[in-house]
Amino acid sequence: MGQMEVPTAVQGTSPFDALLTQCRDLVGAQLDQAIGGMLEKADEALAELATKTTDREAQKLYMEAREAARAQRAAFGKLFHTRFLGEFQQRTNKVKKIGGNFSDFDPDASSFELSLVADDDLEETLKFNEMAAKLRKICDDEINALDQRMGVLLGDAGLQSEDSPLSPNSICDAYKKTCRKLLESVPVRAVFLKLFDDHVADAIRSIYKAVNELLVQNAILPKIRYGVTKKEEGKAPRKAKGKGEKAEDDDEDDEEASGQDMFAALQKLFAGAGGGAGAGGAGTGTGVGGGPVLAGVELLGSLTKLQLDGLAAFAASGGQLPSGAPVTATTNVLHELKSTEVGASMGQMDAMTLDVVAMLFDQLFDDPKIPLGAKGLIGRIQIPMLKVAIADKEVFSKKTHPARVLLDTLGEIAIRLPADFNVGSTLYGHLETILHELVSGYQDDVEIFSIVRDQLIALMAREDQRIEQEAKAAADRVLQEEALAVAKSVAQEEVRARVSAHPMPGAVLEFLVEQWLKLMMIIHVRRGPASEAWQHAIEAMEQLIWSVQPKDTPEDRRKLATIVPPLIKRIGAGMEAAGIEHEVREFFFAELMKIHTNIMSAPMKGKGEAPAQASAATPALDFTSSVTIRNPYGAGEVQVSASELAEADSAANASHRGYGSGQADYPDDLKQGDWVEFKEAKEGEKEERRPVRLIFVSPRKTRYIFSDRGETNYIECTRSEITRRFRTGEAVYMEEEPEVPFFERIMGGVISKMRGAAAPA
Repeated sequence: MGQMEVPTAVQGTSPFDALLTQCRDLVGAQLDQAIGGMLEKADEALAELATKTTDREAQKLYMEAREAARAQRAAFGKLFHTRFLGEFQQRTNKVKKIGGNFSDFDPDASSFELSLVADDDLEETLKFNEMAAKLRKICDDEINALDQRMGVLLGDAGLQSEDSPLSPNSICDAYKKTCRKLLESVPVRAVFLKLFDDHVADAIRSIYKAVNELLVQNAILPKIRYGVTKKEEGKAPRKAKGKGEKAEDDDEDDEEASGQDMFAALQKLFAGAGGGAGAGGAGTGTGVGGGPVLAGVELLGSLTKLQLDGLAAFAASGGQLPSGAPVTATTNVLHELKSTEVGASMGQMDAMTLDVVAMLFDQLFDDPKIPLGAKGLIGRIQIPMLKVAIADKEVFSKKTHPARVLLDTLGEIAIRLPADFNVGSTLYGHLETILHELVSGYQDDVEIFSIVRDQLIALMAREDQRIEQEAKAAADRVLQEEALAVAKSVAQEEVRARVSAHPMPGAVLEFLVEQWLKLMMIIHVRRGPASEAWQHAIEAMEQLIWSVQPKDTPEDRRKLATIVPPLIKRIGAGMEAAGIEHEVREFFFAELMKIHTNIMSAPMKGKGEAPAQASAATPALDFTSSVTIRNPYGAGEVQVSASELAEADSAANASHRGYGSGQADYPDDLKQGDWVEFKEAKEGEKEERRPVRLIFVSPRKTRYIFSDRGETNYIECTRSEITRRFRTGEAVYMEEEPEVPFFERIMGGVISKMRGAAAPA
C-alpha cells in the first residue's frame, strides 16, 4: 500500500499555523451566520424603511435594494465567505512575507485598484473605510488584545492593526468586494452598507471576544493588558541616564488614569512605601495576619458571605462594626474588614488590593461634590467592588469594565443630586432598591453591574420625565404670561401706529389706549393676529378714528351718518367681550355722541379754506404701565406687563450686535435638559452648590424653569436673573459628561495621596 498523501494545507504545519486556521474558521463561521441573519432580515427591514420615508426617490431605492437582496441572497453569502478567506490569506502572506503564485491572482478579490478611480467609487471606498474605523472604535479593547495575539501567531511582534488578517479592514474589504461583484448600483451598495451597520456590526465584538477566548485557551498571551495601545508615533524616547542622573520618566510610577494601569502604579507606590500590606503572602502559605491563607474561590466565597450578611449588613442597619465603632453613612467597612478573620487570611496581593479599594472609597467619602446621602448609597457596594478588584485587576485599567462603568454612572448621578439629598427623598428609596439588587445578587458574574447600571439610567430618565410632567402647570403659566406680554406688545404697536397719525378728542384716545387695547390683547391670545376677529378689531379702531375727524364735505357727513350705527354696535360688542364695566361703556358712548353731533353741526368750509382740525392734539403715549384684562385662559382677571419681553428682546439684540459675548453674559445657548450649578450662600453658612436641570424655556426666552432631583420647589428665573447669575458666577454650566470619569478622578486622588505618603520627608 502506498503512503497516504497529506493535503498541502496541512503538510509541515506548525502548531501556530494550525491555530491560525482555527481562528480563521471560527471568525468565518460566525461572520457567515451574521451575514445570513442580515439577509434574512433585509426584506422586512427595507420594506419598513421604504414605508417610513416620504421621499419617492428613497422609497424607490429601498425597494430596488429589497429586490436585489431577494435575488442575490444565496450568492451573496457564498461569495462573502470566499472573499473573506481571500482577504485573510492575502494579509497573512503579507505579514509572513510569502510571495503568491501569479496563477492564484484573482482580479476581483485582489486589493489592487487603479490609481485613477471614479469619484463615486472613491466615495464608496471611503464609506467602507469609515465603517472599518467605526468597528475598531466599538471593539477597541478586543481588537487591541487580538492584534497582540495575532502578532505571536504570525511571528510579528510589531504587527500593525490594519495588517491583521482578522482586522475590521479585512472584514469590510471582503464585504465591499462582495457588494461590487453582485450589485451594480452604487446607491444600492450604500443601502447594503447600512444593512451591515444595522445587523452585522453589533455581532463583530462578540466574534472578536470568541477568537480571543480561543487563543487564551491555547495559552497565547493569557494575561494581556487591555487598553494598552501600540507604541505612540512621534513620542520622544527616554533620555539615557548619565552617571548619577535620573531618567526623566522614572517618576511616572503613577501613570495618568486615562486608560493606563493604575493598579500597577499603586503596586509600585506601595512597594516604595514598604509594602503596606504585611509580610504574608500566597507564596508563604500564610495570610498577612499569620493565619492560613485564603485565596481564589475560597476568598471570594468568604467575601460573598460578608457581603450578604456580614459587614455590609452592619453598614446598612446602623449596627456596631467589629472594631466597636458606630456605623455612619460614610463608614468604610473595608478598613474594618482588615480586623476580621477573612482580612487576616488574605495573601499580600489581595491585602494590597483591599487597601487600594478602601482608599478608593475613602476618596469618594471625602468628595465635597457628592451629597452625604449619595455617599451612603454608593458605600453599600464596597464589598462587591472589592471582590471584582481581587478577581479581575482589569477593573483598574479597562475603562469599559462593567464595575468601573457602574461607578462612573453612580458618580455622574451623585454630582447632580442636591446637597440635602437624604433618606427622606423618594428617589433615595428607588436608588437603594436598585443597589440592593447588586449587593444581594452579585456572586461572580460581572454582567450584573451592567444590568444595575441600565436600571439606574432608566430610573433617572423616568425621574427627569416625572419632574418635567409635574412642572407642566408652572410651564403653562409661564407660557400664558409670555403670550399675554406678546399680545400687549403687538396690540400697543397697532394702536400707537394709528392714533399717532391723527389728532383726536381725549375721550377717544383714552378709550383706544386703555379699553380697546384690552379687547385686542384677548383676541391675540385666543385667536391670533391672522384671525378675522383681529382684522375686525383693527377695522373698528380705524373707523372710530376716521369718524372723529372733521367732515368738511357733504359726502363725508353722509358717510358718517351711515357708518355710526353699525360702528356703535361693533364697539359695544367688543367692549362686552373685553369685560369692560357698564359705567365705562355708558360714559364713552355719551362722549362719542357729543363728538359726532359737533362734527355734523359744524359749518362746512368753503373752497380754499383750510380743513377743520380735531379739538385736541394727540399726546405722547406711554405704554409702560401694566394692563388688567379679563383672563383669556380662565375665570377672573390678570395683570399683564410686557417689561420682561422688552428686556428679552433688548438683550437678544445686544447679543446679536456682539455685546456680552461669553457664557457669563447671556444665556442664549441654554436649552432644555442642560445642567447648571447654582451656588447659594445662606447668611452665616457655607456656600452650597445646587445642581439643577433646565426643564423649560419660554419661546421668547423670557423665563427659565429649573429643578433639582430632590423634593424641593422649582426655580423660576427671568432672563435678567439668570443672566445676572452667570455674570456673577452664581451659576455655571455643568458638562453633560465630565471631562474625567468619576472612577478615574477618585483613583487619581488615591494615587496623589500615595505619592505624597511615599515621598521622603
